[in-house]
Amino acid sequence: MQLPATKINRNQHGFVLLSAMLFLLLLTTIGILATNTSTIELQIASNDRIIKTDFYNQEMALATSIVNHNDWFTGSFASDATTSAYFPEPGTTETDSNDNGIDDRSEILNSSGEIIAIYKARKIVSPQADISTWEDLDSFGDDAANHPANQIPVLSHTGKPPVGKGYDPRDFYVRRYAITAYSPRNDRNVMLQQGVFRAFPK
Repeated sequence: MQLPATKINRNQHGFVLLSAMLFLLLLTTIGILATNTSTIELQIASNDRIIKTDFYNQEMALATSIVNHNDWFTGSFASDATTSAYFPEPGTTETDSNDNGIDDRSEILNSSGEIIAIYKARKIVSPQADISTWEDLDSFGDDAANHPANQIPVLSHTGKPPVGKGYDPRDFYVRRYAITAYSPRNDRNVMLQQGVFRAFPK
């Protein structure tokens, strides 16, 4: 007895199902990748916003220190013979309303009362200034030599007025200072510095 020939099923129902599953898998993969990309881009944007905000905060601190120079540019500070002198002096809490151990005169606060910047003024001297008591020194391995405040070019504290500033060297001399602005938070890495001078009659 002869067996009937096997019939081959030639419909495409299985192919459609397989194609649909592969297409769904592809869409799922694309969706996961897009989500991951969006998350990373959000993190980048957030970090960029934090850095820019901190930069503007420190820039504001520099501007404030110059506008309010009478806060730090006192007679005793200007005439202090100690070349490492800076404002505020180590341990100075003449005004410390928030009881954080930092003189209020060198703090910049936002509208919420949070300290967003601290500035210090010091003499530009040769050799480098002693900043071993600064609050953020631990961020630089507790090594004052590695602190950006000591990366300013070494100059003498007193000297002739810069050329073109309108001060006759025969009648005036200058004292050089550096202002360093930084964030009190260890997760902020922006630090801005500016060199300034003050002319005095001889």
